[in-house]
Amino acid sequence: MARGVGKKWDAKLAYIDLFAGPGRSVIRGTQEEVEGSPTLSLRYNFTRYIFVDKPEVLSSLKRRLSGHAKYSQIVFVEGDCNNVIARVASALPADHLGLAFIDPTGLQIQFRTVQRLVQGRKIDLLMTLQFGMGIKRNLNQYIRAERATLTAFLGNADWREDAGAGGSASQVVRRITNRYMRQLRDLGYHTFRDREIEIRNDQNVFLYFMAFASRHPLGGRFWREAIRIEWTGQRQMDY
Repeated sequence: MARGVGKKWDAKLAYIDLFAGPGRSVIRGTQEEVEGSPTLSLRYNFTRYIFVDKPEVLSSLKRRLSGHAKYSQIVFVEGDCNNVIARVASALPADHLGLAFIDPTGLQIQFRTVQRLVQGRKIDLLMTLQFGMGIKRNLNQYIRAERATLTAFLGNADWREDAGAGGSASQVVRRITNRYMRQLRDLGYHTFRDREIEIRNDQNVFLYFMAFASRHPLGGRFWREAIRIEWTGQRQMDY
């Protein structure tokens, strides 16, 4: 995607990673070490990189990247992204097209944080949405709680209407999923439902999915090219 839009934007491209991590990850079970999203992003032609995470995590990432040729192009923002999003937005040049990678382990990202990040900015979103692990597994707990994590995630308590409509947990989660996507569209985004990538465990249990959202219809074309799916291909969500 960075290659596809670089010429149009005269190389004014920014990458924002709200849950950057330490730069390397260990695959559970095999203990294999792999590069994390920050180090992978540095392979591409972004001109500004903004890495956000807790101070103790970013300290490891800083050490890992200290000798990198692009180190001077990186801005490190320490803290919970929900609390420091104003600093993140101010670090993003106003004339740049941004790609925000939002990869929490649960429902740590609040919808108002997404709203504040994209307000008045040209930013595409690549998100891992934890609807299997983050919502379905904890749905009963959220329903019982007066102030639920799910409310902050969605930015409102309207999801209780979805829960109150009855049906199986899978059906409730599907309705909540649709609500979240509608909220992204209310922000002016095109969401490409037929191109979402499901992530399942080795027992084929649905965990979460990756979704791409752009305010420009061409974003769908770049996303399709990035994941190498034919235009007629379909990826249906099946909880």
